[in-house]
Amino acid sequence: MDPFTTAAVLAAVDTATSGALSGAAGEMGRRTTEGLSGLVRRMWRRGAAPGDPTGDPGTPPVLPADAEERRALATLLIEAARREPDFARDLAAWLRESAATAPATAPGTARPRLLPPGTAVFTDRDHVLAAITELLDGEDATADDTSDGGTSRDRRIGGAPHVVLLVGPGGVGKSAAAVHCALALADRFPDGELYADLRGASAATAAAPSGTLVRFLHGLGIPADRVPAGEQAQTDLYRDRTAGRRMIVLLDDAHSAAQVTPLLPASPGSLVLVTSRHRLPELVRDRGARTIPLGPLSEADSLRLLTRVAGPRRVAGQRAHAEAVAARCGGFPLALCATGARVATREHVSWESLEREFATLAHAPGADPGAGRDDAADPHAPVRLATDVSYRDLPPATARLYRLLGLCPWPGISVGAAAAAAGIPHAEARRLLDDLAEVHLLEEIGEERYHFHDVVRRHAEQRAHAEDGRTATTAAVRRMIHWYLRFAADADALVIPGRWHLGPAYDERTRPPGDRAPQTARAALDALRRERENLAEAVRVAEEHGFDDLAWQLCEAMWGMHLRLGFHEQWVTTHLRGAEAAHRCADALGDRRAEGRIRTQLAFAYLGLGRLTDAEAELTTAAACDERAGHHRGRATAVESLGLLYLRQWRYEDAEQHFRRARTILRNIGPGEDGERDVPRGLALLEHHIGRALRGQGRPAASVGQLRQALAAFRELPERDRYNEARIRMSLGESLLAAGDPAGARTPLDKALVTMEEEGAVLQQADAAELRARCAAALGDAQDEARCLRVALDLYEASGDDGGAARVEARLTQLGAG
Repeated sequence: MDPFTTAAVLAAVDTATSGALSGAAGEMGRRTTEGLSGLVRRMWRRGAAPGDPTGDPGTPPVLPADAEERRALATLLIEAARREPDFARDLAAWLRESAATAPATAPGTARPRLLPPGTAVFTDRDHVLAAITELLDGEDATADDTSDGGTSRDRRIGGAPHVVLLVGPGGVGKSAAAVHCALALADRFPDGELYADLRGASAATAAAPSGTLVRFLHGLGIPADRVPAGEQAQTDLYRDRTAGRRMIVLLDDAHSAAQVTPLLPASPGSLVLVTSRHRLPELVRDRGARTIPLGPLSEADSLRLLTRVAGPRRVAGQRAHAEAVAARCGGFPLALCATGARVATREHVSWESLEREFATLAHAPGADPGAGRDDAADPHAPVRLATDVSYRDLPPATARLYRLLGLCPWPGISVGAAAAAAGIPHAEARRLLDDLAEVHLLEEIGEERYHFHDVVRRHAEQRAHAEDGRTATTAAVRRMIHWYLRFAADADALVIPGRWHLGPAYDERTRPPGDRAPQTARAALDALRRERENLAEAVRVAEEHGFDDLAWQLCEAMWGMHLRLGFHEQWVTTHLRGAEAAHRCADALGDRRAEGRIRTQLAFAYLGLGRLTDAEAELTTAAACDERAGHHRGRATAVESLGLLYLRQWRYEDAEQHFRRARTILRNIGPGEDGERDVPRGLALLEHHIGRALRGQGRPAASVGQLRQALAAFRELPERDRYNEARIRMSLGESLLAAGDPAGARTPLDKALVTMEEEGAVLQQADAAELRARCAAALGDAQDEARCLRVALDLYEASGDDGGAARVEARLTQLGAG
């Protein structure tokens, strides 16, 4: 029987060339892709495969660009294997490696617990929990019914997750009800809970599915460098990792069904709770969602909630006035909680005085005559009225902070950002934020982290424009954006300490540079991850207010975060804004180096998404911008990045040429010129890239010599970069293996293992252990191979990399050492 079926070979070629491995399978994925390139070049040298798509037989082949080219390549591989036994052996080995590198299909072991805490004053909504419980119990009963010969069970197993949609106006308590139900039902879903605020108050603020998918995949135990860049690949991996699991997924404040659909798990045993102000008919039609409308609380439940928040003692003796105030709140829990909190925290406030205040404001000139009841024309009127009553009782400093924080729809507000907005000390900001949270004008969503309900935020924004004026509000927004810039620059300088930076924000760093401890870099990266959505919002707001100098600097400060964590869709959005801002800055006598820098970074975002044509266009533009600006360091980076793009496309000769061009540009930077300090490290990196390009050309001996030069260059740097030294040793090990010298490859790989352990680079250490196992296999030392594989297995398991662990376990089983 022919061992090479078209389906199997085509599947492996698709995986290796479509971009899935390049962004989501780490170094093993890269080696699998380069292994395929080596097979294709062997065929090309023997005349069994065409050159590049232009048809020139003298030009080496490049990465297949579409499905038709991949199918043609699969056919050529099979034909070559049938003619040549040696090629057939190597193709079979490559197919085994490709299968082992594919994402694991078994569910991961991580059990995420991402639900926010419930509220101690939750009131009513028993019918919501009862309806969901009835849905789950009824479905389970249907699944156990075998009277139709088992078809009901088959439908249950092959069906979609339960989807429940809670619909109602803002402030009516949808989020609290969904969290309450999720917590009450959590025991029925032992595989974990996922939560996301989709920020769907408007299309402008709605969160993109890709960012949420990345967060969910991280929660499911997928390491950051194994998460694909593209939304479809993220969705596929998410559904793979949730298949067969019983989970709760809470998607809060959805704007559209398009936001929700990619986040649905592929498990009929899971429950998805969606809250929205919109009915989302597509979700009902296409996903069978059960809709549960949520209206205002009854008069009795409104008073009950008000009493729980304010305390029974404060209601006793003033019940009639408390009932009147509750009626003014229109049955909206948001309004009731804010009003009750005001009474609870202000001993002198009586229900009678509150009733008069509500009545006065409701009938004030310009006030909505429907405020205080659930008016179909404006269902949020009661919330606005209660918010205004609470606002007017705030001390001046607290009221000012409230207004200034509401100027932009920040996803979350930290103490530092609040202090910057108001221009006040950190301790004072913390105290004022606590005061606002106590009266329910802000919600505390984490440790020293706050969030506005969007109806309340719009009230704050309106009051700011009315009371503070344009000059003061604009200055507050700029202060807050500048705080995010300083924060991001400080953290970024620790994430990748040795890289070169652009912009005055890095000259203003408050933390000392040069701290290379792995735990310091990880903590800085975690801090950037927490503020990721706020940083993207800061870029948008900077563009909106014309703060071009801050917009492009924010993009520069987010480079390390995106390079390490991905979030490619956000990356593209922010850097498109940043590139245009930098262009305008250059025209206005700003930093002429900025546009090329940001366009280079934008190209890497496109590269991760597999949009290679867009990446090449941005890099070409970046190089031209830097040449016009006379910025040799930036131009060298753009040319170097083009070389990295060509490596991805198997254009190894073009890659080598561009790396050498970049090297020449760097060497032309003279004493005192911009970028002089970074020249030695930049040259050392380019020596490494050239070594990789030579190996891709099938010149392993030349690659070995080049990589040894790169290692020597790194070891001579004034500030040692041990991580990159170890990466070069790993590349050297690969090239020695390719040159047929597995014994010689052991030494650099053993040293790389030690360094990666010291650096805390767990996945790179695991990869080095796998390379070391290949050396042992080539030398016929099964015992040493098993030892190295067990090291890799322990590391993959410790980092939650199920795919890597499964691959290594399979090889150990083949060795009889599993």
